[in-house]
Amino acid sequence: MLGQDLYLYESISLQLRRHIEGGSYRPGQRLPSVRSLSRLFNTSVNTIIQCLRQLEQENYIEIRARSGTFVAACPPAITTGAAEFEFLPVEISLSDDILHYMEPHHQLDLIHLGIALPDPQLMPMERIMNTLRDITRKQPLDVWDYTHPKGHQRFTLQLARRSLHYPNPISQDDVIITNGCMEAIDLALRTVTQPGDTVAVESPTYYGTLLALEVLRRKVLEIPTSPSHGICLTTLELAFKHRRVSACLVSPNAQNPLGFTMSEENKQKLVELATHYNIPIIENDVWGDTLYSDGAMPAKAYDHAGMVLYCHSFSKSLIPGIRLGWVAPGRFHHRLRELKLVSSITTASAPQLLLARLMESGFYAQHLVSLRQQLAAQADQVRQAVLEWFPPGTSVQQPSGGCVLWVVLPAHMNSHSLFEEALQSGIHIFPGSVFSPGQQYAHCLRLNVGKPVNSAVLQAVRRLGEIARRAGQPHGGADL
Repeated sequence: MLGQDLYLYESISLQLRRHIEGGSYRPGQRLPSVRSLSRLFNTSVNTIIQCLRQLEQENYIEIRARSGTFVAACPPAITTGAAEFEFLPVEISLSDDILHYMEPHHQLDLIHLGIALPDPQLMPMERIMNTLRDITRKQPLDVWDYTHPKGHQRFTLQLARRSLHYPNPISQDDVIITNGCMEAIDLALRTVTQPGDTVAVESPTYYGTLLALEVLRRKVLEIPTSPSHGICLTTLELAFKHRRVSACLVSPNAQNPLGFTMSEENKQKLVELATHYNIPIIENDVWGDTLYSDGAMPAKAYDHAGMVLYCHSFSKSLIPGIRLGWVAPGRFHHRLRELKLVSSITTASAPQLLLARLMESGFYAQHLVSLRQQLAAQADQVRQAVLEWFPPGTSVQQPSGGCVLWVVLPAHMNSHSLFEEALQSGIHIFPGSVFSPGQQYAHCLRLNVGKPVNSAVLQAVRRLGEIARRAGQPHGGADL
């Protein structure tokens, strides 16, 4: 009997490996439940659990508490050699869908769970406005005049000082002020790539990244990305080694939409790969200031060779309306500065003076402490509500920062239909399909948790759960 159990155990493990290696289950995709596999193979639950534990030790799968079992972002089947590197660059055509899903954000009568943005209630509005009024009254000529294209010195000095604890601090002379993080990313893309070039991105990735690449006529190479560890560095190295891409655009801290933060070791490895293969990294760190725990640095901190074009803004951490961002482009500074001059010459003076004042006084740092605590609490509250009210089999990634939750619905569901019905119920969400050029995330959605959790928010989440439950019954079986 023991021999039969061992044979069955090994046979099931082998079959699951072959399905993963053959592409039946792609990186990041959920496997059937333990009970479904037990029924499928006509064996005990304990035997299936043993199989899954072995596959986890072999790095084929990831077992996530309360979420299920998923194919690893970088299983051995992908890492065995260049011949098995089958990921192909694709063109993007998502702009119409993205604009359609963004449009309801401007309707005031909705519960806004779509656009990723902390609520104004979490921001020190009175302090911001009082400081801005004081600046315009006491420094009218500074506000009126053009500032230097590189930025106001008081502001760039504060930005540089934030990096003093980095292994490779950012120089004040390397900073260029932009109109938000998206202009920084746009300038960075135009600096290091040309129309027709391919850019490596995380999968899933922020839809704004895909929109920018589409408008600039760049192609995309999606790299498998783990909700726990970030972009698969082994697969990325294959893309670098075989010159599949001209650049890589990533968000190592509080990535949108998955919410993970890469380990410092992996950030350092990412920069080492870029340096070794001479392929630039564009780092989108727009959520970096909202990390719930201290200690994490951007990948730029490890950039001794200037290969990282670091992009950041204050839109998510303080005030989006002033459109204030910045970029530290390293060795690509001269070309990016030329493009900035052609694009918008300079960035408004008043916002820079405002942030300089708030940073000089230490107020901005104090504000971040309370903001992070509030966002962490809101994310946890909404996550628990989703797990309680959404269909069985729903999983929700625990974010490390920011204000979004990545919700994975049962595989047969379609979040576009959920978007349309939710909108009729006065709720705005964002379907997962626009976070990739393909359709592999059509059963996912992203929820904004930037609003303080009150009865209206909880009722909206519960209503979403009701809609999702009604959308269709789970699969009766789990075919491999």
